[in-house]
Amino acid sequence: MRIDLVTVPYRYDELGEGLGAGPDALLVAGLVDQLGTAGLDFTGPHEACLDAAQREDGRTAVNIGRLGAATARLVAEARRTGAGALVLAGDDTAAIGVVSGLQQADGAGAAIGIVWVDAHGDFNTPETSFSGILAGMPVAILAGLAGPLWREAAGLAAPVPTDRIVLAGTRELDEKETELLRSTEVRVVTAGELRSDDRFAGVIDWLAARCALLYLHVDLDVLDPRFVPSASTPSANGLTIEELVATMSTVLQTGKVAAVAISSLNPGAGARGERSVASAMKTLIDALPLWTSTPDAPGAP
Repeated sequence: MRIDLVTVPYRYDELGEGLGAGPDALLVAGLVDQLGTAGLDFTGPHEACLDAAQREDGRTAVNIGRLGAATARLVAEARRTGAGALVLAGDDTAAIGVVSGLQQADGAGAAIGIVWVDAHGDFNTPETSFSGILAGMPVAILAGLAGPLWREAAGLAAPVPTDRIVLAGTRELDEKETELLRSTEVRVVTAGELRSDDRFAGVIDWLAARCALLYLHVDLDVLDPRFVPSASTPSANGLTIEELVATMSTVLQTGKVAAVAISSLNPGAGARGERSVASAMKTLIDALPLWTSTPDAPGAP
């Protein structure tokens, strides 16, 4: 199987700073060469860019959406050529562009399922969020519960029904976010449940049976802070690298994953950043060789 590498080196609309430096840090660390040694066939990297002429002061959500449109074009192109899209993203806001790209390739009505592996739910809306941080809202945006201008700018043609969304590794939810989740059909598998039982495998089997293709999104703060000590949003009692690889493997081995995104690596400076980059590299090198097939796309060769 061929994998097309897409980078989105932005955090919000700032290029290459903090989390935005994460994609390049993985490339500099030799990700492509090491995955090639593991037998993976890569093309790229292709960088999603927000043209300066498209950026509008004071319209952050629209700017992120327009960056998402650039991401979508690259993901759709990968999908149409029969490749899986591996997206190295600055932060979780890139997800709207990834799903938009899958819809462009497979149609707005395609049954796309989302497996969101993250310490946080990212299911806030402007009304439920305590912080107002947009990176805490992407799953709710994808579900159509907020952000119409953001979705429109990214070209997201249709929201993802909540019964096609699984949150995994979750251990920090805001009170109002929890209430909102309870009003939906999103399935939540906590970090503790990932460790203690086989519920996650059953949930993924259920999701794969009802979806034509899956999008696997991994926020690296799902790992315990001892593995990603430079994380911008650390959360205690996280997964080990082995547990994250097993979680990803469960999804990848369905044969239905069309896109994988890795986000929120803060390469920082010094030993803490080096440790975080090494953990991200080990996760990817151990997990991605298990991605051996992707669903056929309409018109793919």
